[in-house]
Amino acid sequence: MTRRLLTGLLPLIALFLTAGIAHAQTPRTGTLMREKLAHSQKILEALTTSNQMLLSSESEALQRIAESPQWTADLRTPELRSYADRFIKAAADLAAAAKRRDFDAAAAQYNTMTTACYQCHKRLKDTRIATLR
Repeated sequence: MTRRLLTGLLPLIALFLTAGIAHAQTPRTGTLMREKLAHSQKILEALTTSNQMLLSSESEALQRIAESPQWTADLRTPELRSYADRFIKAAADLAAAAKRRDFDAAAAQYNTMTTACYQCHKRLKDTRIATLR
């Protein structure tokens, strides 16, 4: 009987302990993140091959995702707001540099943008690990 009670309570205890953790991506957010990754990879390709057309089109596509209500609704929480704001600004600055055909500025903004992504993902991972300890 005690074993059954514990088995039934364990999922509830785990749910309670993780209630304050920033949750994993929703299917919608996961799809947007994969799209962001694909565009980011194409931007790196454009930067390293000096492909202006690819840089412009991929930068604009990434900026549209960053400004989309779907992305901002899921990621504009108090915990993630500063990371999202940095990403949105860097994506806009990257698209502007691409329009000016300024590869050096575009590369700098690409670095700023990917750093914002890394820091946000690291924050979420560290929060989850700290809460589980």
